[in-house]
Amino acid sequence: MCAQFQVDKIKFQKALAIFALDLKKMSWKGRILPHSKAPIILSRDDKYILDLFNFSLIPVWSKERKPKFATHNTRIETVLEKPTWKRPFLKNHCLVPLTTFIEPIYEGKFAGNMVKFELEECAFVPAIHDHWTDRETGEVINSFSILTSEPGKYVKKIGHERSPIFIKQNIRTFENWFDLEKNDGDYFIELLSKQHEPKMKAIIDRPMKPGWEKRK
Repeated sequence: MCAQFQVDKIKFQKALAIFALDLKKMSWKGRILPHSKAPIILSRDDKYILDLFNFSLIPVWSKERKPKFATHNTRIETVLEKPTWKRPFLKNHCLVPLTTFIEPIYEGKFAGNMVKFELEECAFVPAIHDHWTDRETGEVINSFSILTSEPGKYVKKIGHERSPIFIKQNIRTFENWFDLEKNDGDYFIELLSKQHEPKMKAIIDRPMKPGWEKRK
């Protein structure tokens, strides 16, 4: 699963040209972890918008700011089966820029390490979002979850069993992802069903803590 990722500002700014957007002074942490802010792309009234949302979806019906279960990723295989994901998948789409994602590796030559999958260029991966209101303070938190699937050939070869979904990086595919009025859940699952794995390289980030072998 994608629990840590990075967005290189130079690569991101270059990729934003497809949306006719400018990064300006927007900032975020170098390593994005669950419950921290990250840049996302929205589509409203036929215009693309750049914003910062929390990484880990808080369902609109949740009684807690931090649900007791992990919500930073959503499995495409079960997205229409669970109430946490179904409504946002049908109603609230966004794109998340990503230039590196970091995963634990338990098999192969990288076993025992956290590995960075560093992309040659910034990719925009599909995600879903929701808007949660704190009943005591009235604060509204916008949050998102990255959609994941079985990995492409390279990620699988390195030794990880999941991956962010990489769709074709063109404006037509992005428009289809945001076209919620014309399309239904089955259409979007089909749209996301084929991995278009970008060029990337695997780099050791750091060794995992002793005892990692028990999690194989």
